[in-house]
Amino acid sequence: MADCDRVDRLVGDETAAKGHLPDLPLEDINSFHKREDGFPCWYEMRQFWSAYRDWLATRGFYLHALDRREYEREDMWYPPPTSTCAASLPYAERIAHDAIGECVPLPYSKCAPAQDSHGRDVTIKLVNTYTYEYGIYQDLLRCDELFGQDFQGVLPPVAILDTSYRFSFIVMPTWGTYNPLGDFETVGQVVRFMYCMLKGLRFLHSRRVAHRDIDQQNIMNNIYTLWRPSDAFPTRLAEHRRTSRVLYCLFDFNLSVQFPLNTPLHECRLVSENCTFTGSAYIPWDVCFGAYDYDPFTYDVACLGNMFRAKFATIVRNVPEFALLFEKMTTYVIQDRLSASEAFACLRQTVKRLPDRVSDTDIILNPTLNFWDAERYWSLVPPELAVAWAKYRTPPAPTWYTLLDNILDYRFGQTMLLYIRRKLRI
Repeated sequence: MADCDRVDRLVGDETAAKGHLPDLPLEDINSFHKREDGFPCWYEMRQFWSAYRDWLATRGFYLHALDRREYEREDMWYPPPTSTCAASLPYAERIAHDAIGECVPLPYSKCAPAQDSHGRDVTIKLVNTYTYEYGIYQDLLRCDELFGQDFQGVLPPVAILDTSYRFSFIVMPTWGTYNPLGDFETVGQVVRFMYCMLKGLRFLHSRRVAHRDIDQQNIMNNIYTLWRPSDAFPTRLAEHRRTSRVLYCLFDFNLSVQFPLNTPLHECRLVSENCTFTGSAYIPWDVCFGAYDYDPFTYDVACLGNMFRAKFATIVRNVPEFALLFEKMTTYVIQDRLSASEAFACLRQTVKRLPDRVSDTDIILNPTLNFWDAERYWSLVPPELAVAWAKYRTPPAPTWYTLLDNILDYRFGQTMLLYIRRKLRI
């Protein structure tokens, strides 16, 4: 096996004996934050990464150079002039002729670009060790199925470098973050994306990991550039999407929660009051109207289903069965909602029956954030099927949803509703 194809998985103290930790006042990641908003600026974190450069190098990970060009105000990460060693999964493909670019990517304070000792591109992320996120990365690192060629739709770390502080370095293969969902050209390309996403969510839920932040910024594809994407990159991505090599993955577990593996999915509940959500545009009603608690796994399914029907409603014209899939992934009647495993099985069964001519059909997507309007896809179902499938449609929202929504428009009503539902735990 070539060096580039070997996946060296490092965890915990396997490399802890090499080198000394820099003398920086950093007990955990948050202790290095000086700004009032709780996030360090790049100038502050640049000192941190520079101090850890040699420490990481002794473990076989070499940070990109920090340099300042004449049009920049401060040092930025610059890709090395050396080429990237091609490697098998879970590593991705770097675009050809990427040695020189026009602009470097904007730095993210908690992440740093690097290459390993085999010349493979990786991204190193800082994670506090007392979080669910750290435990999830530990679990994923030990999952052999994530390092085979049957990709599971989830990006695992390839190393976890612990320190004597309350943070660790999580080393991830570099994948592509430029991933517009409105630019798919054919039915088959959309199906490929949906397949990877549902397969990934099924895998996470099998490990009892609830993602809780399914959104476009937490999805990557397996082609990338080490520079800021240029005007030519969308063409490169489009060419890659036309091949059978294209893959998509879920990543970023900073809001995720993991339950014990032997816990039945339907018994997993989280208190809504203790949940923190980002700006995901696909949140279902599960945590609305002052709900005391919710099922984080059915919540994930609804978020992904809302993304599908927001971005891919027009695919129902070519694959009418997807109207049923969208409906059963997003229904507000939670006991009728599909699990990730059931939704993946439904997708596979539907795709298995698709003729090649349908997969190759050109498609024009009309993405929107108005995913609540189910008529956008039901109106595309042939009339005879729409009548036969009417019993599977989500019933109209009950009037008390509207009442609660009106109550929440007022601050006093919101306070009282939240207080009552939390007191009664309903």
